[in-house]
Order: sequence, then C-alpha cells, then structure tokens
Amino acid sequence: MIDFTDDTYKRVLKIIQINNMNIRSFEERISVSNNSIGTAIRRKASFKSNVLNKILISFPEINPTWLLTGKGTIFLEKNLDNFVNEPSISYENPELNLLIKEKIVETILQNKEIADFLVKKINQILKN
Repeated sequence: MIDFTDDTYKRVLKIIQINNMNIRSFEERISVSNNSIGTAIRRKASFKSNVLNKILISFPEINPTWLLTGKGTIFLEKNLDNFVNEPSISYENPELNLLIKEKIVETILQNKEIADFLVKKINQILKN
C-alpha cells in the first residue's frame, strides 16, 4: 500500500510567496472566505476542488498538474509558435518621418476649422 501525503498546501504557499502576497490578499484574489487558506496551510490540510479551481482561474499561468501533483513546472510553458520574431532593425526612417510631418501640415492647412482651432489653442498657450 502506497502512503499518500497531500502537499498541495505547500504549493499554494509557494504561489503566495512567488506573487509577493500575504495569505489575506491571496484569499481576496481567489474569492474565498477570510482565513480559509491560512487555516488549511497551518493544518497542512487538503483543499477542496472548488478552491483549487479558484486558484487556477485567478492564476492562469499556474500549471494545474504542478498544483495538484507537484510534478512538472510551476508555470505553464508558453507556446512560442504564436509569437513573431521581430527583426532587430530600427523602424525609424527619417525620410518617411519628414513626409508624414509634411502631410499632417498640408492636411491642417486644407481644413480651415482645424487650422483655426490650432491657432486659438496656440494663442491660449502663449498667453499663459
């Protein structure tokens, strides 16, 4: 017969510590009653499935297998297939920046309402 010890309370405590929380703030974050987590940790007690579920919902980065069994890593591994590798070049283009500025000025000058508004705002700023 295998002797089973539930060390889930240790893993919950580790989640609290890694997130630089105290037990009370952890209880608030997962929406459980005051002192329920603290009591379970002190008693080295098991957690009910609804509490474990609330932890996983509140901390989606936590690996459920690790929380329940202690096997694997504490955090879920991110799927890097969905990420795009950005090139290491700069996106700055002085010629393009100048062209954009010219187009903005041209657009402002073509719209009398915008030009009047800007002149009014500039005058207000200069008076202050």
